Amino acid sequence: MRATRGEGEEHLRRVTGAMVVLGLAGIPLWGLLRSWTAALVFAVGGIASLVFWSLHRFLTGRMLTPSVRRRWLYGFLSLGKLALIALVLRGMMAKYPAEALPLAAGILLFVAGILLEALCLAFRKPEAAPPD
Repeated sequence: MRATRGEGEEHLRRVTGAMVVLGLAGIPLWGLLRSWTAALVFAVGGIASLVFWSLHRFLTGRMLTPSVRRRWLYGFLSLGKLALIALVLRGMMAKYPAEALPLAAGILLFVAGILLEALCLAFRKPEAAPPD
């Protein structure tokens, strides 16, 4: 079941698109600048970031309900997003301790996507208001 389409849905879709573009551009960049191990670690961080963002979209959309019980349930499930990031960080740092920077950059793709969308909104011309 998809969330109702609105202005907010378009922004969320653009943030996801920006994350995918940045992730696909970052993989070969890390491979060329550092090593292919760094590119692999960046890709794992980027995939974790996309999963985190997808969970955020899903759970936040479900929290917009009048049922208090459901809001608490989805609020509690939102903690799973943080557990996902913690598990990825712990597992990858145990396996590749020297690749902390590419992993952090991959995980922070969702922040970069949000910042890019915010910049686009800041420099977008406001739509003309309908005449009264």
